[in-house]
Amino acid sequence: MCGRAYETYSEEELNIRYLNKRFPPLPDFLPTYNLCPTQNSPILHVLEGERRFRMMHWQLIPEWESSFRTKLSTINARSEGVFESPLFGHLILRQRCIVPLSGFYEWKKEGKRRRPFRICLCDESIMSVAGVWDTWHRGKPDERSSFSILTTSANPFMSTIHDRMPVILNRSDEEQWLDPEVQEPEILQQLLKPCRASRLAAAEVSPLINSPKNNSPDVFDPPKPLLF
Repeated sequence: MCGRAYETYSEEELNIRYLNKRFPPLPDFLPTYNLCPTQNSPILHVLEGERRFRMMHWQLIPEWESSFRTKLSTINARSEGVFESPLFGHLILRQRCIVPLSGFYEWKKEGKRRRPFRICLCDESIMSVAGVWDTWHRGKPDERSSFSILTTSANPFMSTIHDRMPVILNRSDEEQWLDPEVQEPEILQQLLKPCRASRLAAAEVSPLINSPKNNSPDVFDPPKPLLF
C-alpha cells in the first residue's frame, strides 16, 4: 500500500528532471510534507505526443460516479491482476502516468505500536512512481482528473517495514511507461516489479505524520524516546 507521501521538490527541479524545458506554472503548487489521498499532486503524462504536467486528485474517480467522489478503494491499484480489473484494465493500456514523489511513508507494526518511516531513493531526489489516471466528466465545465498509484510486493528492504510498496520505475523504463502506443500487457507487466532494495533508504519520523493536519518539515523529525 502507499497511502501517504511527500513532495518537497521545486517546479524547477521537476522541469530539469523530466522535461528539460520550462512549462507553465502549476496551479496551487507548494512543497508538501504530508501528501494525503484526495489532495492534488503534479502528475506527468503524455498528451498529443508531448510530456505534460497537470495537477490531479489522488484517488481515482470513475467516470460513472455522479459526483467527484467515490467509496471505492482507488488510492492504489494492485499491479497483480491490474490488466483484468474492470476499473483499471483499460487505463493501464492507454492512460499511464508518473507520480513524482520525493518519498513516501509507511508504518511498521510492532505489537500494538505503529512506527512511521519515510522511504526515499539513495541516489536521486525524485522517484518516478507508476500510476494510472482518468478524467471525470470529460469535456464538461466541471471536468477533473484523478489518479491511482500502482503497488507491488515489497522488496527485501521494504519487507522489514511493510509487505507492499509503490512501483518505482527505473529511468530507463520511464519512456516506455509513458508511451500510450505501448499497450502490450506482457511488456508493461515487466515494468510492474519492485525496485532494487539497494536503491532505497528509510528513516523513522515523528508521530506528527499520523495526522493529515500536520504538513511541515517537523514531521521529518526523529521520534522522541519513550519514557518509562
